[in-house]
Amino acid sequence: MIKNELINVEEVLDLMLDAVCVVDKQGTFVFVSAAFEQIFGYTADEVVGKKMINYVYEGDHYKTHNAVTSLLSGETVNPRFENRWMRKDGQLVHILWSVRWSEQHQVRIAVAHDITERKVMEEQLHYMARHDVLTGLPNRSLLMERLEKVIISATTNNTFFSLLFIDINGFKAVNDTHGHETGDKLLCAIAKRLSASVRHYDTVGRLGGDEFLIILDNLSSSHETVRIKNKVLTEFKAVFKLDDVLLNISPSIGFANYPEHGQTDHELIKYADQAMYKNKQQGLDNVTYLP
Repeated sequence: MIKNELINVEEVLDLMLDAVCVVDKQGTFVFVSAAFEQIFGYTADEVVGKKMINYVYEGDHYKTHNAVTSLLSGETVNPRFENRWMRKDGQLVHILWSVRWSEQHQVRIAVAHDITERKVMEEQLHYMARHDVLTGLPNRSLLMERLEKVIISATTNNTFFSLLFIDINGFKAVNDTHGHETGDKLLCAIAKRLSASVRHYDTVGRLGGDEFLIILDNLSSSHETVRIKNKVLTEFKAVFKLDDVLLNISPSIGFANYPEHGQTDHELIKYADQAMYKNKQQGLDNVTYLP
């Protein structure tokens, strides 16, 4: 017959990989298990008797307060929520909490699961889905999202913005003559020069291939569009030095102004694209409006 032994609950909790925390009604730590130090960097002696909220990332104070209020009011019996905490070493950690309120003991008992690695992977995947892998610029998906927001803002606030549709002249010849590796380096160099030509709140993106789109938001007039266009052309006047390859490259640029040339993303991009194509056909090194 096996004899039952008295189990020390704290010793069992200390074996868990997730941290168990007990916090009183005033938000003060009463107990934390050993895993708390592993996840947050603080020992039990450093936090017991201290306010829990002091360790929560400041940007998440409000959502944390709401979750606690919901628990104490009885609106949520067993809430699971996420927030961010600052580790002792200054690093940010993402935590998934499972919390229960003990009416008998007037404490909340919470289990903290570190989901930082998962969150980092999710953020990386989210970034990759919205940015061009080669240049790091916003891709077509993110460009369309931002353009939609700019249209809504311009419609609501009666403001003016422009699109610049840019195609790189002779890019296929660069690939054919010097290889795709040089072509990729050229696209990256062009991306940097385009980004240097605009204001910090404008958007430079790659539509695909050698086509780029610039969203010039909140302009005072079309004169400002022309000024920025001239900066773009100036950037292309300098020779591109790609290792041992020197290239003189020019762009073909098409304009579209909101609301003059279109009121939807499709209309504006189509207009700017057609204007760019007309520019390319005429061999002009400037910007073109359609008649």
